[in-house]
Parts: sequence; structure tokens; C-alpha cells
Amino acid sequence: MLGLALLLATQGQGSMMDELAVTSFSEDCGKWKVIFNWSEMDEYASSVSHGDSTSGKAAIATDALTLASVSDRADTIKVSVIMYSRSDASHVNQTNMMALANSTLTKSNVCKEINMTERVIDGRSGINARGLKCPTNEPVYVAVFPVEYHLDRPGGVLPSTAVGLILSTYDQEATERFINSVKIVQIK
Repeated sequence: MLGLALLLATQGQGSMMDELAVTSFSEDCGKWKVIFNWSEMDEYASSVSHGDSTSGKAAIATDALTLASVSDRADTIKVSVIMYSRSDASHVNQTNMMALANSTLTKSNVCKEINMTERVIDGRSGINARGLKCPTNEPVYVAVFPVEYHLDRPGGVLPSTAVGLILSTYDQEATERFINSVKIVQIK
């Protein structure tokens, strides 16, 4: 009876099957937890990295989570959280987020059909960009958006500025599912 009900429920409804094959996952990434929806059909390997730099008087720390397909290593999603030591609204304005998306595409050898749009990501106004890598014409997707961040200091908790950056070489469907579901939460 259950098998018949499942057969009837899935006949002619490919999108319902897609929904059934998607699960919510979470990965720790330095000071962050990244929560997202992922197809159960595509196993991934994850790795975490950290980097530090400076820009003027602000220290910049970056925690990054890379998800790579086990079946095709060319398919990756990299989630970076860029944290600034000073609160500065200019880091998360549309102009700077567009510049960050554009420079990320350029570093990824994207040179054709570049398209940028404003979009809500994780409940915040951000930038979504895509283009084709040269010379292979493989699609690359980028999303940039503000992330809520605070610094713990001896004098108390201070609000600061952080930016989430998603770089994906997965297909458009997998990338959209990831971006539409991503939540980045500070845990440290």
C-alpha cells in the first residue's frame, strides 16, 4: 500500500522527487556554521581554511568552506566569510559588493556573458552574478551578501562588518538551491 502511494505521489511530478532528494546539511567553518540544502544524490567532500590580511587600518579575517563533488571534482562551491575588525557600512553597500563579485569572477577567468543582479540572500540584500569562464565556456556563479557579525572584546560585544561570498562551479539548479537555502550563523 505504501509503495503504491509513493508511486502515485511521484508519477508525473519530477519536482516532488527533487524535493524528496534534498536534505538540509550544516558544516562548521571557523567562527561560523553554514546551513544549506543539498541533493542526497551528490556526495561532497568538505574542507575549511582561514586567512588574514589588512586593508588600511582594518584587519581582515576570512573563514572559507569548500564543498567539492565526490563524483566530479570540477564541481565546487566555496563559501567565504570575510570579517572586518571595524564596523564599516561601506563594505556591505551595493557598489562594494558588486566590485567584490566582479573581482571574484575575474579571478575565476570569467570573461563572457557577465550578468549581475540584486537579490535577497539569507534575508539580506546582496548581489548575484554569473558568467562564462574562458576559454572553456563553463558557467561560474557568485553571490555576495552581508552577514551579521560581532566581535567579543574585553569591554563587551561590538557589532562589526562581515560579507558572505559564494563561488560555485556547480550547475545552475544546484547553485540556486544552495543560494536560496544558505544560512550563515556566527558560533564563536
